[in-house]
Amino acid sequence: MKRIKTSLLLIFFIGIPFILISSPSEQQGYEIKVQIDGLKNSDLYLGFHYGDKQLIKDTIKLNENGQGTFQGDEALQQGIYLVITPKKKYFEILAGEDQHFSLETNVNDFVNTMEFQGSEINQAFNDYQKFMMKQNQQSAALKKKLKAAKSNKASSKLKERLRELDKQVKNKWNSIISEYPNSLLAAIIKGMKNVEVPDFNIPEPFENKDSLRWEKRYQFYKNHYFDHIDLSDSRLVRTPILHRKIDHYFNNILVQKPDSIIPQIDRIVGETRGSDETFQYVVRYLLNHYQQSDIMGMDKVFVHIAEKYYLSGKAEWVDSTTLSNLRDRVSKIKPNLIGKTAPELKTITTTGEYASLHDVESEYTLLYFWEPTCSHCKKLTPKIYDLYQDYSRDQLEVFAVYTQTDRQEWMKYLNNKGFDWINTYDPKYISNFRKKYDIYSTPTIYLLDEDKTIVAKRLGFESLKKMLKQKIGN
Repeated sequence: MKRIKTSLLLIFFIGIPFILISSPSEQQGYEIKVQIDGLKNSDLYLGFHYGDKQLIKDTIKLNENGQGTFQGDEALQQGIYLVITPKKKYFEILAGEDQHFSLETNVNDFVNTMEFQGSEINQAFNDYQKFMMKQNQQSAALKKKLKAAKSNKASSKLKERLRELDKQVKNKWNSIISEYPNSLLAAIIKGMKNVEVPDFNIPEPFENKDSLRWEKRYQFYKNHYFDHIDLSDSRLVRTPILHRKIDHYFNNILVQKPDSIIPQIDRIVGETRGSDETFQYVVRYLLNHYQQSDIMGMDKVFVHIAEKYYLSGKAEWVDSTTLSNLRDRVSKIKPNLIGKTAPELKTITTTGEYASLHDVESEYTLLYFWEPTCSHCKKLTPKIYDLYQDYSRDQLEVFAVYTQTDRQEWMKYLNNKGFDWINTYDPKYISNFRKKYDIYSTPTIYLLDEDKTIVAKRLGFESLKKMLKQKIGN
């Protein structure tokens, strides 16, 4: 199976055509007869959506009349498929229960020239696409006028016309859902519907009524965001709809804090359990998303997903090597999550004595892993030292760990620079600091409070400076 080497974006409202095949059929496999006027003796590809990706399923060669047939002995997995020309122009079809049909269109205008045989719902869908094209054209024109409007009266009229267009679209959606309730088209439209949020009028004599109303509306929207979409419908995996809903929810709706995200992950994943395929897609997406997150603290979410859904044996699609690597990664991250007590370190000072991280008496401790030859360390270390001078030792102490073993190199650098904070190293790796603090590169910074609880980790300099100012002052 090949990946399409271009970005194909589903634009549902501006006329990219679908053809829905949902009528029952006893025929086996799939047979899609295609005629594209204006395109002859050309390769044609049948692709499909898989979340935010597009993959190739089949390839044919059109004859001199622009005709060809996609066919196979096994039925296509239901979802949105793409018929793609060599110039990457494409239209989309819905492969439902009936996958034996024919279509004809023109390469210069897929929507308005589309004709098909064998399905009543295809005509309904094509009519819908044309309807949406007109709605979008009218909407764009009204918005342009609204932007240029110079009076409140004119703006009010334009806004009212936009609301009427929106109402017409919703009526169209409801009509299709009512007429074809079990179709993939209905499932897609339901997935695009927004939740209607109540006003939540707050009675007197509450203070901050607007804030309370906003909070109630937000909680309702968050809790009902997926009301219209069936998360156990495996057909939606092969559409962009499921991915967009999940991605938007976890990136834009939820407060970006682990304790807000984790309960929602378990709730949403629980709603996919009617479909092994949807469960696999959602869990895999979430694991990858939070493993790659740049937001500090999201490694806690990653660990939760890994332990609850992968290392527990629920991810049956994962091989033993992947699970072993994942288990190793979790073992390195879990001890140093934000909010946990920092693992104890006892490392050797410049005088040959042992220093204990937990014995440091200061309101905050900056745990700094570094090395003199690291280019980033050369830039960062003097900045941290200057910042260190802005605070008393009761306020801030630095516990610096040289991560290499060359004592001569380390001492020479310290003597030249005069960094007189707590300098330590561990040439025999007795403290196991790399595993305890997941040190795979330098420089790496952890900020600990007076109880040695991890407050922040892997901070950049500006973030560290801002955080210290917020917590200590100066």
